[in-house]
Amino acid sequence: MKRIDLRQVKRTYTTHLVPDEACAGYVVPSGHPQIGDLLVAEVVSTGKHTTVETINGLTMNIFPGDLIIGAFGNRYATDQYEGYVPAVWRDQCDLLSIGGVCGEVCSAHTSIGTPTRLRVLGALCDKEGRPLNLRDFAHPAPASLPAGQVILVVGTSMNSGKTTTVGTLARSLHRAGMRVAAAKITGTAAGKDGRFFQSCGADPVFDFTCCGFPSTYMLDQRDLLAIFDDLSNRLAVATPDFSIIEIADGIFQRETRLLLESDELRTRVDHVFFSAGDSLGAESGVRRLIAEGWPLRAVTGLVTASPLAMREVEEVVGVPCLSIERLMTGETLLDLLGVSRALAVGGSQVMRYAA
Repeated sequence: MKRIDLRQVKRTYTTHLVPDEACAGYVVPSGHPQIGDLLVAEVVSTGKHTTVETINGLTMNIFPGDLIIGAFGNRYATDQYEGYVPAVWRDQCDLLSIGGVCGEVCSAHTSIGTPTRLRVLGALCDKEGRPLNLRDFAHPAPASLPAGQVILVVGTSMNSGKTTTVGTLARSLHRAGMRVAAAKITGTAAGKDGRFFQSCGADPVFDFTCCGFPSTYMLDQRDLLAIFDDLSNRLAVATPDFSIIEIADGIFQRETRLLLESDELRTRVDHVFFSAGDSLGAESGVRRLIAEGWPLRAVTGLVTASPLAMREVEEVVGVPCLSIERLMTGETLLDLLGVSRALAVGGSQVMRYAA
């Protein structure tokens, strides 16, 4: 085992579950790398990613010669990289995300440059020389009561406005006196979305990395539903009035589609908000969600940047199309959710409206 000095290493966000004392050194890896396997790597050259997000949420520049700790994972990002865990341990790999997900780039958006290259020094290990995986540090939450009313946010694609919708819903409900919690159950490890949810009033906030996954691309439906269960149980501890759940990417993306095909998930969702980039995407998504029996409440997202496009959407789809400003009107949102200002949730909580 080659020991490491953590003062000389940049630990990326995807490793935030791992305590410092577990990061003793690295060993020559054996077998085939798996999702969540932790690695110590040296930056060979910087490309798309010239920074990494650390376990503390800081953004730090990286330079050739720097050491980082990351985790192998797959990535699906239509605006950036498609990447996968390598079939075997190799001398080099690519940095797939700012959060420290590592793998091999398979394809990239034409606007994205070459990936940052890493030299793999070895598998991160503990004091006994045992290679580590993120799942070693994930402890599922015990089953709990329902986490209030569940609001699901889905969209047409990456960057369609889903995260902004989650934050705006959290702000509006929080300002109306509600207890709000939030979670992101699919995507690629990065802490900025969770911090945005927190800044909007959601507490607690969790994501799939809390379940030991650096990303969710190529997980099976069983694992995806287990993540939903685990994060819902974590949120429920805070007895929120509302839990807002984001599913990343678009409704045709593999993992999003697997989740939306689940009757188990559908029966546990009370409200759906759909973020779209344009009116055609809004019409297609709304039609599909309604046909599948989802309780759709409104269209949101980038399309609401244009009042003209909003009117077009409402004329075509027959559901409200709500901008940030309209979502922030507490009375409008409460009416849309069918919530009385003094409604008891589960017979125990009274929702308080603050003018």
